[in-house]
Amino acid sequence: MLSTLNIFFLNICIIFLVLSVTFYLMRNRLPIQRDSKISTRFYFGLANGLTGILLIHNSISINGAFIDLRLLPLALSALYGGPISIMTTGFLLIAYRILLDTGESMIALQNSIITLVSFIGLVLLCTRFIKQKATLFTVIVTIGSLLVLVRMLLSEAENNAWQSIYVPYFLITIFSSLLFYRLSGLLQEHFVLYSYQSYLASTDQLTRLANRHVIMDRVAVLEQEQAPWVVILFDLDYFKAVNDQYGHAVGDAVLRHFSVLLTQECPDDVTVGRYGGEEFIAIFPNTFKISPVQLAQQIVSTVTKTPFVMQDHALSITVSAGVAFARRQSASIVFKQADAALYEAKKNGRNQSHLYSN
Repeated sequence: MLSTLNIFFLNICIIFLVLSVTFYLMRNRLPIQRDSKISTRFYFGLANGLTGILLIHNSISINGAFIDLRLLPLALSALYGGPISIMTTGFLLIAYRILLDTGESMIALQNSIITLVSFIGLVLLCTRFIKQKATLFTVIVTIGSLLVLVRMLLSEAENNAWQSIYVPYFLITIFSSLLFYRLSGLLQEHFVLYSYQSYLASTDQLTRLANRHVIMDRVAVLEQEQAPWVVILFDLDYFKAVNDQYGHAVGDAVLRHFSVLLTQECPDDVTVGRYGGEEFIAIFPNTFKISPVQLAQQIVSTVTKTPFVMQDHALSITVSAGVAFARRQSASIVFKQADAALYEAKKNGRNQSHLYSN
């Protein structure tokens, strides 16, 4: 009895561990739903397939028979990932079941596969009509348990096998199902909240660009690589006058307007962020797909040509930019050089970019 309890709790730990690691690795893809990306549902199905394989390896001995909890990862795949997840999980379990063939009769192997395929087919049918998660999960577990009972009654097992084996199996399955239905929901909610908090900690709330903390982390990585990189500082011209004349709400809208233009103009490998106030920044890695000086001037021109449209009229805005190349100097010096270049652009009439030079 004690050995059975040990194996049961080992199964619980396996499901909890794999589920936790899966949600953590997929935290940026959560929540997992039946309309999530195909790749997300496929990976979730793979993870549950791995869980099922581990559960088969650690089956529970009850009255001379071995049972396992592979029903749970199948149910979780169907509940969260829908058809793609459960088919992926089912395919892995069927393939492993064939590879695991330890010399048992071909009929027993066929019956096992038929039971699993029947379960997947019935569950796929249920997912088309049942949308409420708690109801769907209950139906899935019920279908799986009934198929196991049918298979046992049709087999050559002893007459009282369904009492001595199936009843404990049913109780274990129901208890585990209730536990992990609740646990899976809590885990997913936790990692969704974790991802959201991480997003808030790394994002400027007004413009949705990277904040200063993320920018400095990116600069630290580039410094460690000891490769050349470039910083461009942008400063909206006469922004204080916009706030004074139109109010801070319009000023905030202008900042968001510029952040959209900046994001659209910069390549994907450029880290774009808000540096503070009306200052923005772009960090170029050492692979210059486009000249930073050329891009800075291009952004200045784009902003000039793209006024901020309010309800009654368009508000023309301009921006100045300072460019500095990092070679051997420290990051603090590079930022001072970019700031000096920005000052020169302002002094020379604004609405232009300037490259720092000794």
